This record gives sequence, structure tokens and C-alpha cells, in this order.
Amino acid sequence: MNLSPHFTLAEMIRSSTASRRGIDNTPSPTIIENLRRLCEHVLEPVRSHYKRPVIVTSGYRSPALNSAIGGSGTSQHSQGEAADFTVHGVSNLEVCRWMEKTLTYDQLIYEFGEDGWIHASWSAKRLRNMELTARRVNGRTVYLAGLLP
Repeated sequence: MNLSPHFTLAEMIRSSTASRRGIDNTPSPTIIENLRRLCEHVLEPVRSHYKRPVIVTSGYRSPALNSAIGGSGTSQHSQGEAADFTVHGVSNLEVCRWMEKTLTYDQLIYEFGEDGWIHASWSAKRLRNMELTARRVNGRTVYLAGLLP
């Protein structure tokens, strides 16, 4: 099932952890609609601008999957409102800065530098255009305001 011209439901729900552990990661119709909006408002514009593959490393996470990976209890991934991704051949920070200037979203997080990924969310309920940088400090994840190199 296509959610948008370049993104499928299968890639937005794929999880090796769910497969290995036998966790059902099937989304409800409401969550599928949230994923469609995320693709339409965030992922498709990124794909169209850079004309390169957008590699989704984490999309929807069922509550059981989110718990299994130690995700936040309030994670927008569990509502189908968030994705972690990279753009093949483009700096994560460059993509974040383009998104900051161009798109509307709820959260945009530059996670763990160029070896990490981009977390972006879109919600019909709130669009804060909040930018954060995630870093590991003494083994813990710390979130800093803004997009920091």
C-alpha cells in the first residue's frame, strides 16, 4: 500500500526487532492515516527536494515494540506521527537546516550527529516547529534546544 508517491506502508512499519521477537506491528486505520500525513507533509517534501532516497530507519512502533526497544512512553512513533531517517549522500544537519527553513512539523531532532539520524514528527493536533539536538552525555541522551553541529 502506497502512503505517498515514494513511501509505502511496509517501509513505515518495518522492524527487525518486531520480526525477531514476534511482535505484531500492525497499525490501525487511524495510525495509517497519521503515517500518510507524515509522508505527505515531511518525507515527500524532503525526497522531492533532494531527489535522493530517504531511508526510514524507524517509523511506526506499536506500544509493544516501543516498549521492547526502550522508547519513550509518549513517543509519537507509537501514533504513526514520527519517523527516523537519513537522506542518502546528504549531511543530516544540512537536511535538518533545510527542513527548518522550509517545512512545518511538530518536532525536528538532529540525533547524534552525522553518524545518527533525523527524527521528524507531524501531528494534526499540534505543529510546534520545535528543533532539538540529541547528544549522548555520560551514557544518557540529552536534548538541547536548536540544531547544533
